[in-house]
Amino acid sequence: MSLSLRAKFLVLSAFVQLLLVALLIGNSLRVMDDAVRKNAERVAHEYAVTLNLSLSPYAMSGRLNELSDYWAEMLSDPKDSFVRYIVVLDQHEQAVSTVGVRPAVLPEALRSPETGTRNGVRTWRKDDMLHARAPMLLKDNQVGSLNFGLSTSELAQARDEVLLQSSVISLAGLSMGMLLFYAFTQGIGKRLRTLTAQARQMFKSAFGQPLPDTTGDEIEVYARSLNTMGAALRERVAQLEASERRLSESEARFKTLFDMAPLPLTVTDRAGRIIGANQALMRNFGYAEHQLVGHRSSDFTFWSPPGERERVWQMFMRDGVVRGEVAGIVLEGGIPGKVAIWSSSLTLDGVDAVIWALLDLTAEVKAKQQLEELNASLESRVRERSADLQHALETLQQTQHDLIAAEKMASLGSLVAGIAHELNTPIGNSLLAATALSDKVNEFEAMLSGATLRRSALSSYNEEVKLASGLISGSLQKAANLIASFKQIAVDQTNDQRREFMLLGVVTDTVATYLPRLRRANCDTDFDVPPELALDSYPGSLYQVFTNLINNALAHAFEHRASGAITVRAAELPDGMVEIVFSDNGVGMPEEVRRHVFDPFFTTKMGKGGTGLGMNIVYNIVTGVLGGRVSIASRPEHGTTVRITMPRSSPQRDGSRPGY
Repeated sequence: MSLSLRAKFLVLSAFVQLLLVALLIGNSLRVMDDAVRKNAERVAHEYAVTLNLSLSPYAMSGRLNELSDYWAEMLSDPKDSFVRYIVVLDQHEQAVSTVGVRPAVLPEALRSPETGTRNGVRTWRKDDMLHARAPMLLKDNQVGSLNFGLSTSELAQARDEVLLQSSVISLAGLSMGMLLFYAFTQGIGKRLRTLTAQARQMFKSAFGQPLPDTTGDEIEVYARSLNTMGAALRERVAQLEASERRLSESEARFKTLFDMAPLPLTVTDRAGRIIGANQALMRNFGYAEHQLVGHRSSDFTFWSPPGERERVWQMFMRDGVVRGEVAGIVLEGGIPGKVAIWSSSLTLDGVDAVIWALLDLTAEVKAKQQLEELNASLESRVRERSADLQHALETLQQTQHDLIAAEKMASLGSLVAGIAHELNTPIGNSLLAATALSDKVNEFEAMLSGATLRRSALSSYNEEVKLASGLISGSLQKAANLIASFKQIAVDQTNDQRREFMLLGVVTDTVATYLPRLRRANCDTDFDVPPELALDSYPGSLYQVFTNLINNALAHAFEHRASGAITVRAAELPDGMVEIVFSDNGVGMPEEVRRHVFDPFFTTKMGKGGTGLGMNIVYNIVTGVLGGRVSIASRPEHGTTVRITMPRSSPQRDGSRPGY
């Protein structure tokens, strides 16, 4: 089918316009995508290096959580930073620290060896996020990874808007051009050539030069459409430039962080010449920036000994990295010190460089050395003191045993004196009755001899004999009971053998031996002990407990009082336990005395006959021999209550253990 020249020109024009628009849009997209990719990868690498250096000391010491506030401030405003999340993973891909909104699952592509790397940093872009991954040294020299995401939404949005507006404008211009070319085909060759030349200039990114549109016809409309597209492209290019400017500002902020970091940092080229150093390094080592930049660390006094620099540098050349190597250095003022060194490679303005981080360990090393010397000295002193203390302890234990034995003998002596005093009365009564009876017998014999015995005298003699016999019998029975009680107590205390006995008998026997002293103190006693309550225990130890409690009450409770009362109650508890409550209505004791009442040698009557061992013996017998617990409650003017809880069957006593 043969087409007219007009039609051919129209078709050719349409084809040319479509080609130009496609090339223009395609080239713009290619340029913008390439710029977005390069800028994003460059920023990702710079972020990886800076974050690695800032976080490595904290990661190796397990203190990443201390940077939570710093990270939160860095990510708080999306306009100030392109970072959207930071995740530190250990060697098992477990999260050590996380900040920001991380994806539910980190991209698998970052762990694939097929993913491209740049100086050890892997990047992978998906949707509006550039994900990056870099190795990081963690605690105990474990190698983890630093994962973070950079937002490319602004760049992608600008690209999409350029594509949309360019497409709309191109289609509108193409449609209008087709109408113009269809209506007017004559006299436009020159103008079309002009438009083509201007379009070529626009294709070369000369968006600022407008197309001629002064004729007022349809070509003017087309030119205006192309001018509108150029204005849109200029706007989008300005947005890209603004994004790049923000990237530069972000880079400047990180450079500020580098300079203000508390850890000494320095940057060198591959030859070891210093490019830059932060304030911490210059402050710790006493050098100005002009003394460092352009020089190697071997050019001035830095290493101690000088061979340290060569050793660290050879390690870096061999392994490509230095991780926590300890080296000797010279601090400000010529003071020798120790630092731990880390390194990482990076690219600055297209030049390979190395950043070094130094952690001052001088104080820690010195403290460790001093601690070792102190430990050695302390071990020697402890050995010497241990021998002295062991001898003093043995002497103290022997003295304590002697004092306790003396206290027991004194208690037994007091008991004997009381028994002797108590026996005087019935024996004296018996002696008096026997003497009177002897006189009556003599009188009776005289009456028999004189044959003067009358019935009334015989009856009187018989009554008096009965009275004397009853008095003698009662007094001697009382003395026998006292002697039996004392004998039981003495035997049990002298030879404290385990046996079954009635608790009430122990209480009554002990109180019976103290009746003279109790009567002199005008002190009443009251017992509430079940008569059937039997114990399988050590009666001698229990006698000693009651003896000490009665002695303590008579010595302290009723001082300056005309009368008093002592009460002993006992009850059987569940689980084979027995509770014994010994109480008095005496003067009581203040809290500061009550707290120390069981302490050995503590007494309020020092120099007045008190030894301070009575209640301590009670505590040791109850908690040791009898296997129970003892507590004391007292308030001034409200009496004292001693509560003893012990098993009915006491634990078997070790024969090698000293008794009380």
